[in-house]
Amino acid sequence: MPNFHGRSLDRLQALQALFQAEAARRSVSAVLAGEYLVTDEAGRENLVTSGPIRPYARELALGVEAEGARIDALIARHSTGWDLSRITPVDRNLLRVALYELIFEDDVNTAVAANEAVELAKALGGDDSHRFVNGILGAVARSGEAEGAGEAADADADAEAAAASGEWDCEGEEDDG
Repeated sequence: MPNFHGRSLDRLQALQALFQAEAARRSVSAVLAGEYLVTDEAGRENLVTSGPIRPYARELALGVEAEGARIDALIARHSTGWDLSRITPVDRNLLRVALYELIFEDDVNTAVAANEAVELAKALGGDDSHRFVNGILGAVARSGEAEGAGEAADADADAEAAAASGEWDCEGEEDDG
């Protein structure tokens, strides 16, 4: 797995917290408060995540939890033929983090956030996860539904260019904010 740092690490930590909350059927708040034990089907308790969570990762995870209904509705609208429950937990939570950033984080470049989600999908998801995540994020960008949350004009231009090309391609851009 690649070495994550900066905002990439924040996104990974947020994804882990969301994944863990979903798997444990607990709130993100409970997971972040230190309730890290998950009981598997055999009744064994497993430590899923431990250690400190970075401030931006906490903000992302709690933001996704707070805006979950809106984000999930957006995913459902753009995942034609896929019920939200059929999307793998990794892909579903990657999409949630990316869409939260696209909609609610003013200082995040749209193309960078989307590219980060695709890279995480390559590292953590199945063989086609990155294509699926890219496709959903591209569809949302083309629809304009992620706009209007105070994004900078250059980020909007990046999103439009990426969506028009069918690929989120922002190699060389850094987002260690």
